[in-house]
Amino acid sequence: MNISNKKLLILFFASLLLSLNTFAKNNLTFSEKDVELSSEIIGVLENNHFTKKKYPFIKTEALKEYIKRLDPNKTIFLEEEIAYYLDDEKLHNPYDQKTSLTKAYGIFQLYQSRYEKKYELQKKLLEEIDKLNLKQTKKLLKDRTETRWPASLESLLSLWKDILVSDVIQLSLNGNSLMETKQKLLKRINNQFNYYRQTNSEDILDLYFNSIALSYGPHTTYMSPKRTKDFDIDMRLSLEGIGALLTSDGMYTSISSLVPGGPAEKSKKLKPNDKIVGVAQEKEKIITEVIGWRIDDVVQLIRGPKNTKVILEIIPSTSLDESQTKVIEITRNVVKLEDQAAGKRILNITEGAEEFKLGVIELPAFYMDFDAYQKRKYEYRSSSKDVKELIRSMKGEGIDGLILDLRNNGGGSLMEANALSHLFLGGGIKVQVKTSDGDIHGLGERRGFQFYDGPLAVLVNRFSASASEILAGAIQDYNRGLVLGTDTFGKGTVQRVEILSKGQLKFTESKFYRVSGKSTQNIGVSPDVYLPTLIDTEEFGEENLPRALGYDAITQTKTRNFKRLDLPKEVLAYEHKKRISESILFNHYENLKAWRSAQKEENFLDLNIDIRRTKKEKSEIELLNLENETRKKLGLSTFDTYQSFLDREEDQEEPPDIEEEILLEAANVLSDFIQKSYNTEAYQNQAS
Repeated sequence: MNISNKKLLILFFASLLLSLNTFAKNNLTFSEKDVELSSEIIGVLENNHFTKKKYPFIKTEALKEYIKRLDPNKTIFLEEEIAYYLDDEKLHNPYDQKTSLTKAYGIFQLYQSRYEKKYELQKKLLEEIDKLNLKQTKKLLKDRTETRWPASLESLLSLWKDILVSDVIQLSLNGNSLMETKQKLLKRINNQFNYYRQTNSEDILDLYFNSIALSYGPHTTYMSPKRTKDFDIDMRLSLEGIGALLTSDGMYTSISSLVPGGPAEKSKKLKPNDKIVGVAQEKEKIITEVIGWRIDDVVQLIRGPKNTKVILEIIPSTSLDESQTKVIEITRNVVKLEDQAAGKRILNITEGAEEFKLGVIELPAFYMDFDAYQKRKYEYRSSSKDVKELIRSMKGEGIDGLILDLRNNGGGSLMEANALSHLFLGGGIKVQVKTSDGDIHGLGERRGFQFYDGPLAVLVNRFSASASEILAGAIQDYNRGLVLGTDTFGKGTVQRVEILSKGQLKFTESKFYRVSGKSTQNIGVSPDVYLPTLIDTEEFGEENLPRALGYDAITQTKTRNFKRLDLPKEVLAYEHKKRISESILFNHYENLKAWRSAQKEENFLDLNIDIRRTKKEKSEIELLNLENETRKKLGLSTFDTYQSFLDREEDQEEPPDIEEEILLEAANVLSDFIQKSYNTEAYQNQAS
């Protein structure tokens, strides 16, 4: 370490000592009961989590998780500090949670003090924004999660300045004057600073306990009394809200997922990974920027009485960069059971000289009225009962085949997954469950009537998870029907909640397996025929979650082979590929996905406004050309500028809905199967 850096460190730790007194005044301390709670959490996980991991073997991972959650982009701590924390962790008894909590609080205090230095520096730079050099030759790494921490305070100070310069460029490219940019960024960093100043002892404990929990796996979490009561991090806005699950990285509040049947899902205006940057009520002219806000404060702005409107400024997940925002309006409502209920429709498909009437059942979730069920009310509402009645109705209409649409169905009741499988498979085991003790048992009725025995296809995508994967896997393993779409999410675990002396702990207690013995964990269910998708399957899925349990297999259980799939899947795939190669819409989205993939390979942001502007304009032209080329082929009007495309009205003529096109293609594949399953030889020769 050089002399100047040593001086900086001495000055820094001197300022840290002063800040510790401030923190003490803010009651950032823990009690003996907190120590006991920490030991209680560790005990529950050691004894009950599926992995049965002993805490000494994961305590370093827990500390890494804690630091990562504090500083995910590596803009606060120094490399030598991280090394010291990790080395020191090896020196004390892992079950001595008083020592561990003392360290956790010390790390947080260092974090808060360092963050104050960052705030002071950026505030000073913004006061003289006109002196910032916006035409540098430097570049800024977009994603710092996998890079090293800064080696010195000098490099850290330089990084803070570079981040601010990049933000100034970004807002300037979004049409803001230098003064507007200054005001917006000052407001933003003030919000962020106030966010961290509001941190209390419960917040630190929540962070620390969750770091321990997440070291066991992504679906293991601690919920403090506050989080349990207010639905803090995973906020379900189903009561007079928009129907979305939100998450926060300390900077942005993002859409985690959408509640099936909720206002946001119905509007088609919000997507997972969209970032919320501003919120306003319907009569307000000014949108309040919420970057850097606490998630519960953002939620309070979004919530409101039903039938009122909330205005959101978002950065769409498909945006070229964070300078491209979009303002949307959503009418709040209550998400009712019937809004999430299964629905039906009929598709008429012409295949050569034949016409097929295909029933479609859209199932957004595996739901069940547990309260009515536990009270033994016969007329309780459930997905299996509703689907059965819909099938009965479509049988009466003379359908030739059935498509069960499980796209974006994230699961639900395991009991309902079994009951729904029963409708198509009759008696027999539908899924196998392995507990943390190694016990394996099958779920499914021994006997039972197969309610629907006609041609069947199950349509899935990357967001089909858990119970959806159980049903799709059972249909596939029993050779009962076709699975169409993409690889599913890959969540093959079961969680339960245990009440603690303070708060609750959700953890993975078992793992489910297909009747074939295969796990869906980490790999999902692979379709028999792959259909186009808008989803980047490499970005989403269980395999992308840190410390997700791995794939394994157990012994296959006895199954009944329905022998319904006599037609080779290669024949269906051949006909499908031939069709989509001629599809204007599918080709457009494949080109769009390829273009976006190429953009993501750009790992750095230029700190030169002219270069950034040139790249932005070039990207906009390329996207506009892609859009206009497709619109011409479809006979639709084109746009003169990229901005006019972004500002188009909702009721303006639009290309066909891609999700609807995917469903129609699934119907075509099922029609192929129905038509050709009894005359395969010619098509086998053709496909080869």
